[in-house]
Amino acid sequence: MTLKVGELAQRSGLTVRALHHYDQIGLLAPSARSEAGYRLYTAADVARLHAIQALRGLGVPLGEIGTLLASDGSDLPAIVARQTRALDQQIAQATALRERLALLGEVLAEGKQPDVDDWLGTLGLMSTYARYFSPDEIRRIVNGWPRVADEWQTVVPAMQRAMDEGRPPEDPEVQVLVQRWMGLMHRWMGGDFDLMSRWGEVYAKEPQTHRRDGPGLPLVRFVEQASAQRMALWEQHFTRAELSHFRMPALAQVQPLQQAVDGALAAGVPAHGPAAAALVSQWLEVLRQAAGGDGDRARRLLRAYVQVPAMRAGVRLSHEAMDFLVAAAEAAGVCAEEAPPGAGQGA
Repeated sequence: MTLKVGELAQRSGLTVRALHHYDQIGLLAPSARSEAGYRLYTAADVARLHAIQALRGLGVPLGEIGTLLASDGSDLPAIVARQTRALDQQIAQATALRERLALLGEVLAEGKQPDVDDWLGTLGLMSTYARYFSPDEIRRIVNGWPRVADEWQTVVPAMQRAMDEGRPPEDPEVQVLVQRWMGLMHRWMGGDFDLMSRWGEVYAKEPQTHRRDGPGLPLVRFVEQASAQRMALWEQHFTRAELSHFRMPALAQVQPLQQAVDGALAAGVPAHGPAAAALVSQWLEVLRQAAGGDGDRARRLLRAYVQVPAMRAGVRLSHEAMDFLVAAAEAAGVCAEEAPPGAGQGA
C-alpha cells in the first residue's frame, strides 16, 4: 500500500502542510515513488507517522522525536515519567482553579455582586492565597471572616491608638486588647494555630492581602510582641493542643451571667454561701462552652483566673463581676488544685 501526500493527510487527519514540514525537518520522508515520479508513503512510513503522533501526544518536542525513533527506545521510560509529572501538575492546577471558581460561585450565590474592581481584586487575592493555602483552607478563611468582621472594626482602631500613645506591649490596657485580638483570630481560623501562623506570614509578605480598613504592618508587629506575652502566660496552664479546642464565648453566652452577678451585687449577696456558689456554677458552665465542652479544661481555666489576675485581661465580664466570682470561687474551694501547663482562650 502506498499513499500520496494528500491521501495520507486526509486519512491521518493531518494537513498536507504538516506532512511537508515533517519531510523538511527529516522526521518523515516518503520512501517510494510512482512511475510518474510522485513521492509516495509506504506502510512503514505510515507506521512511523503513528509513532510520531503518539510521541507528540505525550508532549515530546518534534526535535526529540527523530532521535527517539532512531534509538533503541531506552529514552522512552524517562519521557513517559516526565510527561506523567507534567500531567499531574496540570491536574493539580486545574483542580485548584476549579476550587477557586467554586468559592467565587459561593460568594455570588449569596447575592453579592461585586463591581469590576472588586471582582478583579478577588481574583487576584484567590491567586495569591493559592500559593500559600489549600482550597479547603481558603474556604475556611473566606467563610470565617464574617464571624469576626464587625468586632475587628473596634479592636483595630483601639490597638492603633494604644500603639500611637506609646504604650508598651506589657501595658495592662494593651494586654486586654491583644487578648480580644487573639480571640478574634482564634474564632476566625477555627482554632487552627498553623493556619493563623501562615496567615501572619502571608500578611507580612503580600501587601495585596491588606484590607483598606485593616492593620498596617507596624501595628501587626506591635500586636505580635504583645500576643507573645499573652501566649507565654496561657501556656503555663494549657497545652497548645488544648488551646485549639477553646472558643471565645459570644456576648449572648456571657450576658446572662453578667446580669445575674450585677443583681447579686445590687442585692448585697455575700461572696460565700449557696447563692454565690450557684453563680460560680453558672460561670463554670460558660467556661465549659469556651473550653470546647470539656469540663476538666473549664475547671482548670476557672482556677487559672482565680490564681493569676493577669489571666483575666480581656474577659467579657466586668471587673466588679470578676472580683465577685473570684471571691465566690475561693470561698467554694474550687481553686484548691494546681492548673497544669498549656494555653487557651476564655470568657
